[in-house]
Amino acid sequence: MATIENFATVRYTSGGVETVRVSNLAEVELESSALLTKTPLSATYTEDDTLTYIISIQNTSATALTNVRVEDNLGTFPFGATELTPLTYAGNAILLIDGQNTTAELTVDSSMDGTLIFTVASLPAGATANIVYNARINEFAPLELDATIVNTATISADAECVAGEASATVTALGGANVSVLKSMSPNPVVCGDTLTYTIRIYNYGNAPAENVQLTDVFDPAPESITVTRNGVAFPATDFTYENGVLTLPANTAEADTVPAATFTRNPETGEVTVTPGMVEYIITGRI
Repeated sequence: MATIENFATVRYTSGGVETVRVSNLAEVELESSALLTKTPLSATYTEDDTLTYIISIQNTSATALTNVRVEDNLGTFPFGATELTPLTYAGNAILLIDGQNTTAELTVDSSMDGTLIFTVASLPAGATANIVYNARINEFAPLELDATIVNTATISADAECVAGEASATVTALGGANVSVLKSMSPNPVVCGDTLTYTIRIYNYGNAPAENVQLTDVFDPAPESITVTRNGVAFPATDFTYENGVLTLPANTAEADTVPAATFTRNPETGEVTVTPGMVEYIITGRI
């Protein structure tokens, strides 16, 4: 917290001569009367996640602390000439003092951008307070692979010897996040005409989806099918089609890959836009 430095001065007279002697510089470390820690219940996050944090305050002094104030910066980081806050307070804060629910003694102020303030009216000597709250990942949170959010809290109280900070780091969950969308046209279709099936595989994650193999069971089964991948003809030797069941690629050793999404931050607003990686298969056949 701080260092206390102190020295003493001695003046004396010897043989009518006044002399001054200065002692050595004594130093002690001044520690806060409260120990602050901050812990996320999950070490990772994804888009639109809600995280739970626990802020612990231990009163290490022999007297009660009053108006214990914890300011949480919700992960605010610099962005050009401004700042962005990747977390939004999601409520449900509770206060436990030595395991007892005393939420009524907790005041929460989330009215200021980028600052969340908790105030505990009184914390007895030797007691430990745990503040549990939720925060939502918002549109400013970084989502690329290995991105992090560092969330820092600071503490103060009526006592002058209360100070300190604690940080918690969460990391964007690495991996693919795949969704599949299928459509058919025309609608309606006349028996004997050609029907087109469009299958789009989207990856909203920050890592490629690998070893992708598509299976489609058709009923009724179209005849004389053709397949394209992202507009390029897919060789008939690379897929199987038997009894109305299409599998592509036919060989798992040649399975497909759907690229990772790209994440673009608006240079003016700071908002992150997710553009998913995509593979499109178009299958045509006569019904």
